Amino acid sequence: MMLRRGLKAVEYLHATLLFAMFVPLVYAVTEWSDPAGTGVLYLKCLLVAVPIIVTERAAKQVKSVILYFMISALLLAGVGGITRLIVFLTGERGAYKGYEICYCAVMLAETLFMIIKRFADRVKAAKWRREEPLAAKLVSFLDKPTLSLLWYFVVFYLLGFCLNAKLLCDIAFYSVIVYTFLALLYEYFGTTKAYLEMNKRTKGIPRRRLYGVSFSMFLIFSLFLLVGMMPGVLLAGQRQYTDIREWLDDMKPIPLEFESDAGFQQPAAGGADWMELLNDGEPAPEPSKVVNAIFWAIGITCVLAFLYGIIQIIRQVLQDFRNSRDENGDRIEEIKDDQILQRKEDILDKKGRRGAESEAERIRRRYRKTIRKHRKDRPALYESPAEIEECAGLKNDEQMQQLHREYEQVRYGN
Repeated sequence: MMLRRGLKAVEYLHATLLFAMFVPLVYAVTEWSDPAGTGVLYLKCLLVAVPIIVTERAAKQVKSVILYFMISALLLAGVGGITRLIVFLTGERGAYKGYEICYCAVMLAETLFMIIKRFADRVKAAKWRREEPLAAKLVSFLDKPTLSLLWYFVVFYLLGFCLNAKLLCDIAFYSVIVYTFLALLYEYFGTTKAYLEMNKRTKGIPRRRLYGVSFSMFLIFSLFLLVGMMPGVLLAGQRQYTDIREWLDDMKPIPLEFESDAGFQQPAAGGADWMELLNDGEPAPEPSKVVNAIFWAIGITCVLAFLYGIIQIIRQVLQDFRNSRDENGDRIEEIKDDQILQRKEDILDKKGRRGAESEAERIRRRYRKTIRKHRKDRPALYESPAEIEECAGLKNDEQMQQLHREYEQVRYGN
């Protein structure tokens, strides 16, 4: 119960962090800022957690469409009232400023999107269950924290960097750190839970012992990951922002000279320097040797990680290419033990040593060959011969029953 509630809380935080980025993005584009500061603005953006939680509960528990939209209308009114109250308490008295109207409008737009998205996900899930009753249920991106979404915050960070918006860069930077650990925690608990519920053997494993050992390793990994992030945190104040909107505004005119021999115009020496343009006409500051060494180390690490990822992707593609599928679309997995046994049998055939096998070895080989012929997946270690034959569809086969008796006799003895 506690684990399920904890995973649900992580899902809510996941969606909240995703939608809390839009108000700072609008502020960066319009060059607005909140007088209360970055921290207060981000706390106000976290109000989006309210519509996330309310719409999720309503989409799951409410059966009537009319009742769902009535709850949604009340939610819109409530979010509008709360945002106006927050603006009144944290802003200046008098008429609403542009950034205050922007905050209220974006929060209402996010709430409306959440209402429509939850409703569409419920309709889509119902259609999926009707068409594919045995398939796994559909999971929306709002309910699935994953490390593959880190690019989302990286895009916002790059936008803030290119729009000269320190506010957006700081929020995106610290959000990606928090989201990384949230996604890892969700993946860890979800994978461990699925492993314990895999089959009868894993269900018998002591849960406290498994969680104790694995969570200790998870904490050690998280500690090393946090230490690796510290250079980025310490160097956050060294960012050299730029504004792509001003790249062409302050460009200096380039004098041209006419050359009579060719008749072409070419730029004269002393033209505009791009580095000066990016730094408001001033020469770029020279970073210290320590900063250069840190960035070189980070760059080399990123390149090695990128190359390693490319190699792993190529290996996986080649492995997927080797694995074929049958006419029903079922995957025929690569069973290394069976391939090793097949190679041994081929060697015996070539050397003519098949006669040197004992009777027990011949029965075991014939049993394995018959099972492999009728069953695509590899039998689990805990399956008995009867269970293996039933999964292969040979339970009522007379020849298989005779072979079963011979196999059990050589396996267990008299």
